[in-house]
Amino acid sequence: MPLLGGVRPPVAALLCTLLAVAAITALALGRNVTIDVAPAVLTSQQHLAEDAASALRATVDRDLDTLRHQAAELTALSTPGSAQPADAALPAALAQGHPWSGVVVADRTDGRVLAVGGEPVPAAAVQAAQRTSAATNADGTRNSPRPTLITLPDGQARLSFWATVDNRLLVTTDTLRLTAPGGDTSRGVLIVDGRGRTVAALGPALVGTQDQRIPASSARASTGLGGGVGQTRNSGFLLGDLRDGRRTVAGWADLVPATDTAVHPLGLVVVVVVNTPQAPDVSGNSLLALSSAAGLLLATLVVTLLLVTRLQRPLLQLHLGGVRIARGDLSRPAPLPRSGEAARIGHALDGLRRQLLGEPAELFRPLRRRFGAGALVVSCGVVLAAWSAPLLLISTRPVSASAVPHQLVADQQTRTSAAAARVRETLAEGVQDVTTMASALDGASTPERAQGVLSAWLDQHGRYGSVYVLARDGQVLTTAGGTPRQALHRLTGSGGLVQVNTAGRIPVLAAWAPVPAARPAVPGQQPIDLGDFTPVAVVAEFDISALDTALDQPGMGSVWLVDARQKVIASRNGFRAYESLPSPALTGLAQDAATGPQSRLLPQGSDQLLAAAAPLGAVTGTDTSESWQIVSSQNASWLDLGAYRTQRLTLLAGLLGLTAVAGCLGWLHVLVVRPLRDLAETAERLAGGDRRTVRYPVHHDEVGSVTRSLELIRQQLGTAPARRTGRPGDRSTART
Repeated sequence: MPLLGGVRPPVAALLCTLLAVAAITALALGRNVTIDVAPAVLTSQQHLAEDAASALRATVDRDLDTLRHQAAELTALSTPGSAQPADAALPAALAQGHPWSGVVVADRTDGRVLAVGGEPVPAAAVQAAQRTSAATNADGTRNSPRPTLITLPDGQARLSFWATVDNRLLVTTDTLRLTAPGGDTSRGVLIVDGRGRTVAALGPALVGTQDQRIPASSARASTGLGGGVGQTRNSGFLLGDLRDGRRTVAGWADLVPATDTAVHPLGLVVVVVVNTPQAPDVSGNSLLALSSAAGLLLATLVVTLLLVTRLQRPLLQLHLGGVRIARGDLSRPAPLPRSGEAARIGHALDGLRRQLLGEPAELFRPLRRRFGAGALVVSCGVVLAAWSAPLLLISTRPVSASAVPHQLVADQQTRTSAAAARVRETLAEGVQDVTTMASALDGASTPERAQGVLSAWLDQHGRYGSVYVLARDGQVLTTAGGTPRQALHRLTGSGGLVQVNTAGRIPVLAAWAPVPAARPAVPGQQPIDLGDFTPVAVVAEFDISALDTALDQPGMGSVWLVDARQKVIASRNGFRAYESLPSPALTGLAQDAATGPQSRLLPQGSDQLLAAAAPLGAVTGTDTSESWQIVSSQNASWLDLGAYRTQRLTLLAGLLGLTAVAGCLGWLHVLVVRPLRDLAETAERLAGGDRRTVRYPVHHDEVGSVTRSLELIRQQLGTAPARRTGRPGDRSTART
């Protein structure tokens, strides 16, 4: 019966797997690829475009919210019993809260224009707003206001917003306000519509006609010029002309992600363009690939030869010899391998053959234990591991700083500066929110009225954890939201941002504003004085997670907000309050960035750290954050660069080799080596006179076959221990 398992499958699997690893090593490492712009640089431009699109989207959202709030205030003035503002006064009233480019007041029913202000607004924009406001959704609700892109008679593009006040329709226009990413004026920023037409631009003029066609031809495509890779449906990168040693590259991003198209269906794409110096990016190493593949082939040949000659062939010989002796052919000695368990088993089989011929069992002497199958497998593993180890060591060698393009260092600084601007804007908006809320109170406000104002305000603003009002005696008069983590009792100045604590489990940042003095209910009367319970200030504690969200941008690595002592007070990653930065080098970089943005490559063991820091700057009305910084860092090995790609391929080859060795030799040890040791012990005990123990074959392989033969021999020795003639088929016996 043919054998179903045994020593041959793992040996064959090891041979085939190592040959495959050698082929993969030669093909992957030996493929030299040279490009003048690293994929990491292209991906970085994609992230910059996403940042710019996010900033523009936030601006559009704020404009829409501003008009909604203005419409709500005007609606409140139009309640019964109050003087309704005249149509002619509405444009001026709207302009006070926001510098709209143009304002139109129209009749909501027929779209008739009632008043205008600022630049002319196309009639098509008014008609479109009137139709949208009159339409209803499938569930019977009115359509919510949405911005649209319009074109003025002179060809300029504007964003149009609309809102309703009773039976009047307010239509406003605003310019597309672009900002240089991180204040980097060397980059060009474009806004492109769905037809590929540039509707707004900022920064230096692009060089070359091909560069001008980049956004128009591919802004909404899923791939870029030159076969760009790594594209997604909402963002990507483009490759332009090469002139004077500089390549034009661009990143693009939809103004609105796919999950938010129902809110702002503008169909706009933001494109960020930069001319970057050529920095050849080379991946692959032919010499390393060929030498590694040749070394693995040689090691495979040696290991296979050892396993076949020292393990597989002796086991097959023992299988055939055991079957022959069990059938009664005692004319020839049993196979006698040279070493290991196979030699012990062969010696025991030959002793059993002689016992079947009449020799006493007491004459059997087992062989000394020598170099066995386990030692052979370990030796083969060491030989193959000796091939993988150098590859693993090569993959951990430090990469030269020249392998990281300078453009990536500049991009890290630009994005860090942009993150600082976002955080500063978030904090400034918080201070402005609190100032607006404080103006709704006065020194005569009762705790009940203050509680109502705070609760209504907190429902509309989600960046705060708790809001409270301080009384004249420094005590908390009333609170909305959560319990203050660390209430302020003494405030100086005219409001602003306060770092409440410098230690503790949770950083506490608060914005505060003074409450205006009490106003008399009737002119000429004295204002109401509440004594120690007079409200003097409104304080709002920031929810730190709101700052973490402002720091959360893909492709920047780890980002921290640190205070004047370079202690962490917010991070997009997990952090402990007021802990130090991960390395002294980052702390030194943050200190150097107190006067301006800084970026550099920092050594970190066998890797390099792409780090940048930018000052946060003073929030309007306060100097608390003037010495704070935003610090970012990411490992250069995470970037798609040729040198690191070669290292990763080298590491992959070494790991594949180790995996193949561990898998196949482990298989061989479990199914062959360990049962072979037990078989040697069993054969020696049987040859030494143990006739009681029954031998059961466990596997249908060489070891199982020899075990079966030993059991047949045991039965023969137990029933008729006789002298045989030595001729096959001769059954004559003589009692001893």
